[in-house]
Amino acid sequence: MDIPIIGAECRPGWVTMLRVPVSAIGLSHHLVPLEDLAQLSLLAEPVRTRLDDAGLRGSVLLNTCNRFEIYFESDAFHAGLESVLGAVRDALPAGQRALADQFEVYAGQAAVQHLLEVASGLDSMVIGEDEVIGQVREALAGAGDRASASLHRLFHAALTTGKAVSAETDLGAAGRSIAAVGLGLLEQRHFPLAGRRVLLVGTGSYARVVTAALLRLGCTDIAVHSPSGRARRFASTHPVTAVATDGLDGALAAADAVITCSGAESANGPVISAEQLSRARAQTIALLPVLDLSLSGDVAPDAAGLLGVDLIDLEEIGAHAPAEQAAAVLAARDLVSRGVDAYLHLEQGKAASPAVTAMRAHVSQFIEREIESAARRYDAETAAAVARSLRRVSNALLHTPSLRAAELARTGELADYSQALHTLFGIDIEAGA
Repeated sequence: MDIPIIGAECRPGWVTMLRVPVSAIGLSHHLVPLEDLAQLSLLAEPVRTRLDDAGLRGSVLLNTCNRFEIYFESDAFHAGLESVLGAVRDALPAGQRALADQFEVYAGQAAVQHLLEVASGLDSMVIGEDEVIGQVREALAGAGDRASASLHRLFHAALTTGKAVSAETDLGAAGRSIAAVGLGLLEQRHFPLAGRRVLLVGTGSYARVVTAALLRLGCTDIAVHSPSGRARRFASTHPVTAVATDGLDGALAAADAVITCSGAESANGPVISAEQLSRARAQTIALLPVLDLSLSGDVAPDAAGLLGVDLIDLEEIGAHAPAEQAAAVLAARDLVSRGVDAYLHLEQGKAASPAVTAMRAHVSQFIEREIESAARRYDAETAAAVARSLRRVSNALLHTPSLRAAELARTGELADYSQALHTLFGIDIEAGA
């Protein structure tokens, strides 16, 4: 299988980029229909389980309504890539395994840039959406011990850049989240939500986002239904009214608008069928706007054909997402570029640490011997002065070679430096030290 690797063709010296310790594979709304992403989303745990047996140094799965991506660190890039793709392929049903062949692959620096763009909202369905930085944070937290030290550093760099984009640009002005765009579209087509009765289906983390957005719009009459029976618990911490598990028909009949975002709760199929909607709305002639924010679809697609229902799904929200100002996008991309440079400067410089440590240890053994000899030959004050002088000279002599090691690490030429240390001084650099 010949998989194109993003980053592999960026410049003639692209191989050095593979020395950045992390890589990634991913699918997003740019590449496949949302129903394919929904299928992958339901397989998140089986994929994680298979990744545990893939021989990786670490992995983080970023699973959102816009994307399904795996960031990983492995001893060998190509072997790691095949292991990760194999984990995805094995988790997919037999008839859908070809989906694994559609994943984009991000090598080294390209993986770094991609994650920073994702965390900044530049790669989202709604450019500048404000939920994605929280999703990146949750992905790292959810990885737990699966995330290696390198992956922790990468995700923290992405979060830092995402915060800078949010604070220093207008990219996410007015909180242009998917929920906000969807609610705005609903109000544009129908009526202001302030003073209306809204039925919210779902009690997960995204339901909290939607509840907050509704309250900002002045909607205070919110009923919540949970297919898994969590409505009362959600209502105990939010200004909403719980709907009984068997009360969905009545809540649909009484609602002015319905918003669904149950996500994983709808794994067994749509929460609301067309037949149920038709039955519940049989006694009213009012048009019911239904905003389906669930990736897997909480509302049956054929409900869009009902005369009394206006179904707005994620595809339609994406089509109506506002175009961002070019200046804000350029400013955000500049911050991402600076974030990538800062990350690479620090990360690739770390490769020099074993060489620098070995070189300093080699010199220090001679310095300490001379200090011990001086302590035997001279009085304490003179011996202390000799020790200070030797250490000062040692640090001065090692300063430039240490800086040079860091520079060579960033350009991929550290191997020649390490070989020179071995040839000239017999210093061996421990691999992975």
